[in-house]
Amino acid sequence: MRSIKQYILIFTILTTAFACNTEEDLIPASRDSFIKIIKGQGSETPLKIEQLSDQNLLVVSNTSIFQEASTKEKIRVLKLNMAGNEVSDPKYFPEDINQSWRAADAIVTSDGRIIIGGTVADTSLVFFSLNSNLQLVDTKHYKLENAISYELKGFYFDESNNKIIFSGSEIQGSEEGEEEVGYTIYGELDSDDLSLLNVFRSEKAKELPATKLYRDLDGRINWVYNSSSSTLLRSNTPQLSLIEELGFLEFKGATNITTKKLIGTNEEIVLFGELDISSQTQLFYSKAYTSELIPFGDKGNHQLNNVKKIESGYLVTGKTEILEEGANSQSDFFISRRGLNGGEVFTETFGSDADEELHDAVMVNNKIYAIGSTIIGINNTLLLLKMDEFGRLSN
Repeated sequence: MRSIKQYILIFTILTTAFACNTEEDLIPASRDSFIKIIKGQGSETPLKIEQLSDQNLLVVSNTSIFQEASTKEKIRVLKLNMAGNEVSDPKYFPEDINQSWRAADAIVTSDGRIIIGGTVADTSLVFFSLNSNLQLVDTKHYKLENAISYELKGFYFDESNNKIIFSGSEIQGSEEGEEEVGYTIYGELDSDDLSLLNVFRSEKAKELPATKLYRDLDGRINWVYNSSSSTLLRSNTPQLSLIEELGFLEFKGATNITTKKLIGTNEEIVLFGELDISSQTQLFYSKAYTSELIPFGDKGNHQLNNVKKIESGYLVTGKTEILEEGANSQSDFFISRRGLNGGEVFTETFGSDADEELHDAVMVNNKIYAIGSTIIGINNTLLLLKMDEFGRLSN
């Protein structure tokens, strides 16, 4: 729940930043924390923030650009310094093409390349890479002839073989157009030129995936689907032909357990998501292949947007629905830092009188940099927030 001090601080910063986009003359003024508005060409849904090797911040956002007769979806990519100032001109992709692209994930490889994946109007997959100056290097599209739609759930860089591992779902239609079949897909890209190496698909997975597919150290593919329960699956082969249903998540008194993020490391696989309990929506941490499930966020209705693995645990970002008088509601920023075993380091919610949320965060030099959004006029507007290691905006 937001404090009065935080409420006044946020309201002052947002109001002043909209006028001049600077920290000057704010009370209190702080070099160690800020909120800055990053203006764009349309209504934005921020996606990812990452630190680059040149010590700047990479921000990827999906932007709806309103035109007279239509709306175009573009992927906005920009670089910010640690003070929140743009250090290069923002780029919108696709460039000079009358298409709508939407990003689903973005990574920075160990050699500094930026790789972004998403969909072209949901009818095909697109992957493209940028250099450190945000110049386009490669673009690859993927679509089967009889495919109707695609959804990319995410990807990751496998350092052991320099491959990009992507996964999601594919809907295929019959020639007569009467039947549609959903497939879980798992694929590999060459990280140098994004050429397609392999794509495996299966309709044996019962439900389409809710998370990305992760290959563990034993070569097994792990993922989750959500139906009447949130169920963990595993295949011993990338062909997804031998699929094991390993059980579903349970928590006493909880209903509608929904897994939204799967994070795999060499040590373990953890799951994050949402559950309904005591007429509220809480978030949860769960370790795969165990019965351990830890709920958190016990006041208000919470929505999970992203989870970032950091050295000492995880940064969880989202929003909290605040109920106001007269059954009205608004959303506030939500951020929580969890330890490696899911224990709480801190949980903070705060906001102004507008609808706001956090979409992703990264920790740099013991400071947290997060991207969020707020409504200004009719547009959802990108924000950059800098907080201390406990998610506080003030010293």
